[in-house]
Amino acid sequence: MKNRTSEKSINKLTIQLFVSHAMRYKRFTIPLLIGVLFAVITMNYVQPYIQAIILQRISEGAFDSNNLLGSFKWELIWYSLAVVGSGIIGWRLNIWLIWMLEMKVLRDIATRVFNHLVSLDANFHANRFGGSLVSQTNKLVGSYIRFADATIFNLYTLVISMIATLVILGPKAPVYAVSLVGLSILYIIGTIYFSKAVREANREQAEQESRQTGQLADSVTNIMAIKSFAAEDYESKRYWKEATKTKHATHKSMVATTYRELFSSTLTSIIGIGALFIAVLGTKYYGADIATLFLIVSYTGVIGQRLWEFQNVLRQFNRALGDASDMVKILQIEPNIKDPEQPEESQIRGGKIEFKNITFAHAGSEKPLFSGMNLRIKPGEKIGLVGRSGSGKTSLTSLLLRFSDIQKGQILIDGQDIRSITQHDLRSHITYVPQEPLLFHRSLAENIAYSRPDASMQEIEAIAKMAHAHEFISELEEGYDTLVGERGVKLSGGQRQRVAIARSMLKNAPILVLDEATSALDSESENLIQDALWKLMEHRTAIVIAHRLSTIQQMDRIIVMDKGKIIEEGSHRDLIHRNGAYAKLWAKQSGGFIDE
Repeated sequence: MKNRTSEKSINKLTIQLFVSHAMRYKRFTIPLLIGVLFAVITMNYVQPYIQAIILQRISEGAFDSNNLLGSFKWELIWYSLAVVGSGIIGWRLNIWLIWMLEMKVLRDIATRVFNHLVSLDANFHANRFGGSLVSQTNKLVGSYIRFADATIFNLYTLVISMIATLVILGPKAPVYAVSLVGLSILYIIGTIYFSKAVREANREQAEQESRQTGQLADSVTNIMAIKSFAAEDYESKRYWKEATKTKHATHKSMVATTYRELFSSTLTSIIGIGALFIAVLGTKYYGADIATLFLIVSYTGVIGQRLWEFQNVLRQFNRALGDASDMVKILQIEPNIKDPEQPEESQIRGGKIEFKNITFAHAGSEKPLFSGMNLRIKPGEKIGLVGRSGSGKTSLTSLLLRFSDIQKGQILIDGQDIRSITQHDLRSHITYVPQEPLLFHRSLAENIAYSRPDASMQEIEAIAKMAHAHEFISELEEGYDTLVGERGVKLSGGQRQRVAIARSMLKNAPILVLDEATSALDSESENLIQDALWKLMEHRTAIVIAHRLSTIQQMDRIIVMDKGKIIEEGSHRDLIHRNGAYAKLWAKQSGGFIDE
């Protein structure tokens, strides 16, 4: 897999991700930006400005003491309109807008992550905890909320406040304006400097929290193994170590944050005190009026509050960027298995398969498993694959399904290179039943109908009967509505396999791949579904991997593999008479299994 994180910083990629998703909904973002501008100006600047006018007129005696309300009629009207406009209308509307925006963006980001995760190959998922991926996804989604709220309601309002303060008071009190700008810039630079350590600490904390979550998910998923090996204390100690690492990472983040906040609180206090001194000196030495004094104090309070919130902006940014970093890195991973840019229309009909001079090596392996291997399977032919573990049986079917890709050669179905069509088209024409049944924590009916979600209940029951799953399902209290548990843990191995086989029967695909599909069944259950499997294989090309050789005796052709090579092929009878590798495997069987 290729990782593009070295090309741009993760922080920049994260911000680009958030902004690009938000800007898809300009009908919300643009009104939100205008609405926040309106609310800040009317609440923090228009209202104090009107109050300053009233104070100035009072100080000058420019009012009718016998008609106070009449003297300040327009000021009171405009002030009331500013209060209503900013508080009741402005901020309420802004909150509604950002809610609507966030709901849509959160949905889009979550869907994007989901689609990306399912596009990555099996090696990616084999090397990561499912619980960690869930945690990293949730953190990315949550980090957008922090980022958006801090940007709109803190950073954006700080910019508005500084510009408005300079525009209004610059002509009236230039010394104050220059001093305020200088101190504010110093504050912002200093806060950003101290935030570097906070950002790194937050990233380490987020990564460690993901590792702790992964440890918890791994233990919970394998709870029966923990209990059966009496390993509760061992697992508890492992988890305690991870929790302790998380505590240390959190403490490091707390210390870095404390230093930054100490700097911030010191400087905001200096700004507030300095502004009052400047205002007082201005009235004495520069003849500033009471209105200007009032505005200096009021606007300094606004700026001081915004600057104090700026450290919260950085704290939220640091937390958001730290939480998002793991999943943003994953989003930069390009899938090894890609669809062609201009895919052909699928021509798969009869199921003729040809492995043509293929070469394949597993990731990280220098020696190829297959080197120039060839295999042809006729339409409707039933093939049995046998061989010791590591001989390449499952790898061959994985290549056919494009779970992995060959390095050289071609894999053709009905004369069409499987890399020329989409993975969806390819796999929709192949029914795959793995050795380990893959069930969702959903109802039995949903699991059986997964290959055809529009199947009727009558069709589901009919298929379940063919797979001999109906017998145990009908005995359950909730029948086909029974939830099977995570990965089907509520069912026995044989029951899970029969549900998986029923699901495959419902899928009308021309190619069938069975990878030890009956290995979890006892002899009685296996005998029950053998006929159903043969019915399933009728008029289909079938590839059956089996250690239990009795399950493939009736195949049209049996292919014996060893170390990525085909060493024998023929019917069961022919191979027995040949007295080669297959005959030896057959002779060594005990209880129906190959001696590994």
